[in-house]
Amino acid sequence: MIKKILMGLLCLGLSNPATAHDVTDLADDALAWEGRQGLRFGYNYLNNGDDTDRLESPHMFAIGFELQQTMDGGDWLDLLFIENVVISGLEQSVIVPSVSGLVGFEVNDALQVAVGATATVYDPAEEDNFFHLVTALGWTQQAGVFSVPIHFVYVPDINDYWRGAITTGVNW
Repeated sequence: MIKKILMGLLCLGLSNPATAHDVTDLADDALAWEGRQGLRFGYNYLNNGDDTDRLESPHMFAIGFELQQTMDGGDWLDLLFIENVVISGLEQSVIVPSVSGLVGFEVNDALQVAVGATATVYDPAEEDNFFHLVTALGWTQQAGVFSVPIHFVYVPDINDYWRGAITTGVNW
């Protein structure tokens, strides 16, 4: 059952929102969505991760893909939606996948603050806690046609298996 739910969330996370435009007002499209996507890689830390049977170390490499949609607010504040899929633990010959969906805002096309939900198939406490809150703070620096994000992520857990991550990558 959990695999079906996660597969549904993955498909939802990888889909782009469809928006319809009013053909009478194409010149003044102030509420248009802009999309970015890109590769992510970085570092994950799982508190008490070395106490689990599955992991040798609480320190893990992370690699994934992220989609971002922004709606320009017209001044310094933009609305932000983020969906990502990340795989951690490959350096330990373990696959720990997660999928996240966040909503937040972007300040001056650079500072990003978001909160949302994350799901994974692995619960180190073995209590079937597969869904968690996720919070993120990031900075995106323009680099020509690309942009380079740096994100700090925190995922709290009721059993003290909280996760922290820092990721970077490239958007196009």
